[in-house]
Amino acid sequence: MISQESFRLVPRTGWRVAASEGIAFSAPGAMLAPRPGAMRPLDDPGGDLGGRAMPRRVAPGPGGLLYLITADGQLVYYDPCLERFAPIPCGTSGRLGLAEPVALAVTPRGELLVLDGQSRMITALSLADWRIIRQVGPFAVTGDSLRPVAPRQALDPATGRPLGIAILPPDAWSPRDIAALPDGRVAVSEAATGRIALFDGRGCLVLLSDGATAEESALRSPDALAVAADGALFVLEAGPTGVARLDASLRIVARTRDAADLPDPIEATALVVDPDGTIWISSRRPDAARPLCCDPSNRISGHAADPLTPRMCQLLAFDTDGRAILGTPERPCLQRSDHVARLERGRIDFARLDGGREATVWDRVRLDLEIPAGTSARLLCFGSDAAFDAATVAAMPDTSWTATPLSVRDGEAVAALRAPPGRYLWLRIALGGDGAVTPVLRALTVTYPRRSSARHLPAAWSADPVSADFLQRFMMLFDEVRADALRPLDALDAYIDPMATPAAGAGLPGEDFLDWLGGWIGIALDRDWPVERRRRLVAEAPSLFRIKGTVEGLRRHVEIYTGLSPRIVEHYRLRRWMTLDESRLDGLQAIWGPDLVRRLELDGHAEIGRFSLVDGGDPLTDPFAAFAHRATVYVAVAEGFADRDLAALEAVVEGARPAHVSVDVRVMKPRFVLGCDTLLGVNTILGGAPGTAVTDETVLGEDIRLAGPPHAFTLGPGTRLGPDTTLT
Repeated sequence: MISQESFRLVPRTGWRVAASEGIAFSAPGAMLAPRPGAMRPLDDPGGDLGGRAMPRRVAPGPGGLLYLITADGQLVYYDPCLERFAPIPCGTSGRLGLAEPVALAVTPRGELLVLDGQSRMITALSLADWRIIRQVGPFAVTGDSLRPVAPRQALDPATGRPLGIAILPPDAWSPRDIAALPDGRVAVSEAATGRIALFDGRGCLVLLSDGATAEESALRSPDALAVAADGALFVLEAGPTGVARLDASLRIVARTRDAADLPDPIEATALVVDPDGTIWISSRRPDAARPLCCDPSNRISGHAADPLTPRMCQLLAFDTDGRAILGTPERPCLQRSDHVARLERGRIDFARLDGGREATVWDRVRLDLEIPAGTSARLLCFGSDAAFDAATVAAMPDTSWTATPLSVRDGEAVAALRAPPGRYLWLRIALGGDGAVTPVLRALTVTYPRRSSARHLPAAWSADPVSADFLQRFMMLFDEVRADALRPLDALDAYIDPMATPAAGAGLPGEDFLDWLGGWIGIALDRDWPVERRRRLVAEAPSLFRIKGTVEGLRRHVEIYTGLSPRIVEHYRLRRWMTLDESRLDGLQAIWGPDLVRRLELDGHAEIGRFSLVDGGDPLTDPFAAFAHRATVYVAVAEGFADRDLAALEAVVEGARPAHVSVDVRVMKPRFVLGCDTLLGVNTILGGAPGTAVTDETVLGEDIRLAGPPHAFTLGPGTRLGPDTTLT
């Protein structure tokens, strides 16, 4: 029996194209190429690098927020709860530094940076309360540094009164755009001297560079800035127009004049801006009936007003002033306009495929293909035992090629190849469009040799080649139906593998067999947990059941969910028993006494907040009961650990703890605090070394340290920290 083999052509492994005409190849697939002159230029006034980045007047922020400079120079922000733009309170006051905003950026620290064209200052606003945190500038470029300059007020010649207009010195810098880097630094392009200024999170100058290297010349009129996902900085050069890529030291590592060579997109956001300034937001969830808002007490309540877009519409649009663009009764769901004109015809000639045997009957082709309305796709094939070169194949007349009809269903087309038998196969795909939309070919799979179920039928039905070819292609219809029915059985092993079974994302609807698989072994999973953690929990369930109810079992449960090994303190280990020859009477050891539990007692423990109401029990057994059947789990978490994660962690602990043990969960962040409940080595995290305080640069309140003693503090042999030790 001859087994079937296949060729798989995808963008990742290569299309194996011999020739193409009117086709553009990109990560999504092969499509009709843009019409020459239809692409937006790199030096578009919006500063979005030909549509590859956000315009300088738009800045996406955390939590689905969006900040915008309107056409009349006002600062507004988008509230995803209300689905409307609202003015920033301090943005309309016309104060110095916010009178004429020209560029925006949002830092990882939660600050909105505003570059003002009138004062040439950078203003940092707090996204929490809109207060001004700092203002940087204006400057004058002097060598490799910036020198602060002071503006003066313009006076009315007639009255001598200030006009409210700041006049800068002639040598003041000319900042054009601002960009926030992932590490907290801020880059500013300066057009007058062709430099890029790099500031730290406090607004202090770190570096001023023109980008020149031994291989590359200095930047030429740097203008718009964009930041890639990996932190790389892209700079638009105005003369001649091009884009330079800079490394962390602001040195040019690459240059290009073709927008197609840039990453697509440079800044990954959930919005798109058209050339006319229209903003399209597509962050709505299709299953959300209406938005939910939080009132000042953080209680979630229903939206008071109707949403601007219908329930199943995932798109919302705003004009340059932030006004919503609504649909019509005939078309209530907004549709994004396509501003890229494309060619109407294109063709792909693939390199010859070698079946390895003469007179190979090529079986079928399976295409991952999208054909929107108004577009078309045709498949042509040619087979032969002779290895023709590319020039000979290109010169063949159209009559030498056999057309194979395509029928697309659910983004996939399967067709039987009608090429003559031969060792070699050539494929040609012709795409057609209406100039606005294009078909997209994402992948192509060719299988050979042909093995249909016709081989099980009487040989008389395949007496001649024409009848045999028709019968084999006819039986392929039933083979496809049978394959669809058997495909779940072929993949059954993947459904019972917790690391491979289909699972929906955290909090998202969709097919999820992970819950079904967990139900087999009695594990209830929270759909709000990350998929990776749910998979690990199900995969390790057999080993966890064997140690459930033990300290190791509880530790392993928490470790699977958090990825960190927790510290578990069993309270019985905290009993301060007096031991002969090892204890001392200094008040640290106690066996009996009211101080253990602090029951409510008149003239004793009666101070509010310093007693406990204990129902039942014998006070004489408090030393045993106070520390029995209790434990505390200490888990080190990162700064992004939220209340939702804490609730999930507590649910994990609740399901893994022994039924008779009360377990308290304590999360620890990288902060060292000395208090009554601190246990060194258990609930203490020593974070990274803080920075040293520097005059005129350090802001009190941040992680800094003052210069201390020349030698580190050490404990000598026999030294003990206790009530009789004083640290100075």
